[in-house]
Amino acid sequence: MPAAGPAAIKTMDTRVFAHRGEFALRQVGTESILVPVRNHVGDLDSVYVFTAVAARIWSLIDGECDVDSIVSTICSEYDAEPDVVRADLDELLGSLEGASLIGAAIETKP
Repeated sequence: MPAAGPAAIKTMDTRVFAHRGEFALRQVGTESILVPVRNHVGDLDSVYVFTAVAARIWSLIDGECDVDSIVSTICSEYDAEPDVVRADLDELLGSLEGASLIGAAIETKP
């Protein structure tokens, strides 16, 4: 029986994130602009520029899709490698969470 190496071990990432607050997302050329809306007014001091892929990921952060589902969707829509997508997604999620734009909707299941 072959030994399972590090490459054979795949963990499921069932974390689910949701937007924190209200936002306006507008496409400008090949990029999208995300503006947090506070007190019914756009907060122009906190404008975020997204690539097309980041904007697609933003749309998938809906409080229902888990990280694995987002990786799978991006891989199929953009013909990308799962390991690359997962690494980039982890970085983006960390940045969005650090800016308080998203938060965990469901804790990771063991």
